[in-house]
Amino acid sequence: MKQSAFQKKRNQNDLKGAATPANKKLHQTQRVSTPPFMAGALAEHACPEYPTAATIPFPIPSGPYPQQAKLMDTMLQSLKLVDDLRQQQCEVDEETKVMNSQSSQRKYQGANIMMLESPTGTGKSLSLACASLAWLKYRESVDLLQMRNRSRDETGEIKKMVDNKNVPEGIDWLDTWKPAHEIQREKDTEARRHECEKRARQTRLALEQELNEIRRDIGHTTMSITDKDVSGLRKSRELAVKKALQEFQSYRFLKSKGPKKYKPANDSRGNGVLEKDNDYVSQHDSIAEDEDYCLEDYVSDHERDVSMGRRKKMKMSTNAKSSYEYSSDEEEHDQQDTPAKAKIISYNEETRYGGVDKRFTKKELLDGGNLDGSGCSQHFRQSITNSQDMPNRSKEQPERVSIGNVEPGSGVRKIVYAARTHSQLSQFVGEIRRTAWGDSIRVITLGSRKLLCGNVNVVGSNRNASEAVITEKCLDMQKGISSSNVDGNGNKKDKNQKSCPLLVKDFIPVLALHMLAHPSDIEDLAVLGEKGHACSYYATRESLEAAQVVVVPYNTLLSKPARDAVGLCLKRSLVIIDEAHNIPEALRSISSSKLTLPVIDGATAQLVSYVSKYSNRLAGRNLFYLGQIRRFLTQAGKFLKSRQRVSNQERLMVTSTELLFMMKLDNLNLYNILQYLQKSKLSQKLHGFNSALIKNKTVKESVNADDPGFISKHVSSMSIVESFFRCLTSTQKEGRIIVEIPNNSSPGEYTSRLSDNSVPSFRYLLLDPSNEFKNVLEDAHAVVLAGGTLRPFAHMATELFGSEQMLVGQAKKAEFEHETAEHQLSHFTISHTLTTFTCDHVVSPRNVLTISVPTGVNGITMDFRHSARYQDRVCDELAKTLIRISKEVPNGMVVFLPSYSYEGFLMNRWKTTGMYEAIKELKRIFREPQSAKDAETTLSSYSTQASSKHGAILFSVIGGKMSEGINFVNEMARCVVVVGLPYPDITDPELKEKMKVLDDLHRNNRDNPMGITGTEYYHNLCMRAVNQSVGRAIRHEKDYAAIVLVDARYSTDTRVWKGLPKWLRSDQRQGAKSFEENLKSLQTFYKNTNT
Repeated sequence: MKQSAFQKKRNQNDLKGAATPANKKLHQTQRVSTPPFMAGALAEHACPEYPTAATIPFPIPSGPYPQQAKLMDTMLQSLKLVDDLRQQQCEVDEETKVMNSQSSQRKYQGANIMMLESPTGTGKSLSLACASLAWLKYRESVDLLQMRNRSRDETGEIKKMVDNKNVPEGIDWLDTWKPAHEIQREKDTEARRHECEKRARQTRLALEQELNEIRRDIGHTTMSITDKDVSGLRKSRELAVKKALQEFQSYRFLKSKGPKKYKPANDSRGNGVLEKDNDYVSQHDSIAEDEDYCLEDYVSDHERDVSMGRRKKMKMSTNAKSSYEYSSDEEEHDQQDTPAKAKIISYNEETRYGGVDKRFTKKELLDGGNLDGSGCSQHFRQSITNSQDMPNRSKEQPERVSIGNVEPGSGVRKIVYAARTHSQLSQFVGEIRRTAWGDSIRVITLGSRKLLCGNVNVVGSNRNASEAVITEKCLDMQKGISSSNVDGNGNKKDKNQKSCPLLVKDFIPVLALHMLAHPSDIEDLAVLGEKGHACSYYATRESLEAAQVVVVPYNTLLSKPARDAVGLCLKRSLVIIDEAHNIPEALRSISSSKLTLPVIDGATAQLVSYVSKYSNRLAGRNLFYLGQIRRFLTQAGKFLKSRQRVSNQERLMVTSTELLFMMKLDNLNLYNILQYLQKSKLSQKLHGFNSALIKNKTVKESVNADDPGFISKHVSSMSIVESFFRCLTSTQKEGRIIVEIPNNSSPGEYTSRLSDNSVPSFRYLLLDPSNEFKNVLEDAHAVVLAGGTLRPFAHMATELFGSEQMLVGQAKKAEFEHETAEHQLSHFTISHTLTTFTCDHVVSPRNVLTISVPTGVNGITMDFRHSARYQDRVCDELAKTLIRISKEVPNGMVVFLPSYSYEGFLMNRWKTTGMYEAIKELKRIFREPQSAKDAETTLSSYSTQASSKHGAILFSVIGGKMSEGINFVNEMARCVVVVGLPYPDITDPELKEKMKVLDDLHRNNRDNPMGITGTEYYHNLCMRAVNQSVGRAIRHEKDYAAIVLVDARYSTDTRVWKGLPKWLRSDQRQGAKSFEENLKSLQTFYKNTNT
């Protein structure tokens, strides 16, 4: 295969082998206008060199740690393999002239996966930020260059085809001849590519010029953003938003003579805002006709295929004679896709930018179809995806092209970063600010309404309302309704009080642009919305398509329905998941589906009412499937009520097949029913039908999300049923159905005042999360799994790629290589499918002391197994041991205990025996609160006291709030004590079922075992929790701390000792030492580190 000039240029940069040392001279400046590897991109047709750790401008003058440089190089080498592979596939398509839609859908199966383990405190987040941003900037230049070169090459090829001249010697003219309709099709494709490149380039240039204007107003365009500058930057941004609001208000008042959709008003604080004119809205928000809720005639895939086959035979002769013409439908779609300019009282006035020969509105600057060049709006993309005729429509329509081959309408290529907590997300945004692109990169953080909503009437004065209640009130305001049409005194509410004053659609794009001007965390975005008197929640979604970096919590990334709801597309994006060891549990939580008896009854009532109204107008296939759905709901309700009569408290775990047999529904084809629910959109039809019935009723409802019977008026009961159907169609290996029957309730009764587990229900338990993770792997360009406790890699691979035995085998092989490799700073394996990386800690070995304590002060064995930990002598021996250790430890000392219940038991015991007061005399005692809202206050008080001469001791729980995401830096943790081994409860039926599934899978592949056994899974869960707790200390190169492991098994069990990180273990396995020997080692350690 002949290589293009672009590919030859790329192949000159061979990055295989060890990482190149960082060039320290390059890092003397924190901000550079053009990174070295991008210097060639300024030329008209030059291709930039691929970035490496040596060419990335690092924000620290001394350069990166060797571990950081190795991590960045490993990540970039892996990305280069993927980029080269995709480029080769693209060239194959070009040379074979596969220009139809099937070619555009053909892609490399599965994203490249990188499992990068770097201990906490080694600068992992900064390394990920620098490497990913360097790659993104490189790809942005190359994507535009590729589209331009491909368009020009295509023009030359088409001209040769038309002329049929200059045929190379030895090639028959018949080989180069093409029918006229194919030549015309390729001409049209070339024209679309040219228009795509022009539209994207102009829109991106105009967007940057608009953002630069905002940055100039802020006054922080070229400055280096340090911690001291953050507060000043925030104030400048707030003032800039206020100025934009004033300009917006002045503009609207000047245009007040036109038709008024909005009118000026004052909010509760007396500030001028623009409020929706409810009279105008009410006139144009009429109730939909009945036909809107009536189901269309349903045609199954099999019936459609048969029909299409007949149609093709009938049209073959006609198609053979006619030449291809540019579809007029396509022109209509292009007109629909182009965002309409606001012409009546719109603040999004057209603006002409330098170097751009087109006028753009504020909203057009943020439109994904303009930014990716496709001209395809997100609304049009969703309508095509959801259409029943999607396969047929995709064949009839011309190919949609986009810059970087992203999903048309999704905007620019992105980096999507996900973490578990918002503090971790804010930390990553802070690291982005430190990079060379920190003052110009477009970053947006997605969060919930609870964090972003600025309407006090919705979130409450203290933001103490639940997310479900806030969402309910927000949607009520948007639709001009309220959760109750009467106030607390029984009086009807004023209609003018219903609309939200912050939801001003014309100003939201302006706020979105201000959000994109500088990287912002969730708190910054909320404040900008408050100062601009506009909705931050919807402004973040407005800016999503233009954002280059999207920062999201786990739930938004891992759930495909959640991604679709906010408009986040992962195609060709680099996905980075931090603290990735939490992904399996997050997937289980997201994929869990609960079908309660109130939902079953509600869906049944809606379905019966719907069928009774439309039965004479529905086709036979619709009536057939509606009857099957009703049968399922009826039998499910009877099953729960019958089991409730048999026993007060019952918990049954079965497979989906067993459940269907028990309900006598084994003859139902769940796959056909699920397909019908998805394609007919029955849940949306029922929801709209039911809403129309109750819209004008005066009702007083309770909005209490804590009620187990609570169902939002904005969520269809049938959608919950559809979600449960999806779970029932999963394989038996993937999950189980748990039948939960409440106690203390009479047969057939349930009330909304019962506790969460007191409603009869079916609950789906996900056992194998790998199938749920596929939707991320199939869409993304590459996926980075980062964290400090990813190993063993085989464990993570079994959980996330269990169905891909090749990946599991690679992970197991990589784990063996990492474990048996000689001691070195880092070790990595790179391939186009799976890349692994591990490294040592940046801290010197003399700054870390790891000791195991098998016996206490009096020689009593430290046995903290479930059967022995509650013995008085063990509890008292632990207290005496902690007293002796605390005498040697300066400043702060953190003690991790196995569980909250055991922590409470110890405190009560020690208060009785006087041990509590003895510890308190040496160090002030703090205890981890079980309430999340009190954790920050406790941590702040502990930090202050730990820095004092007296010091402090904090009792925490392994796997609790303080064991992950909290940095006990410097004096906060000069010693970390881990008591016991937190093995999960082996009698838990859900854990036993998970272990059984793994054992069965391992047994079936005995000849070539790839995954892990149930016992290994059980052990890994324990050691990962221990390593997370240990990692709270040692946060930088000069930090120091002692790690004390209090349990005899740390000294006697080889598996336990090898489960600790390599940087914590000695060269030889730790043997059993007396307490006095360990105490002497502790004294020597602090003496040497303090000098």
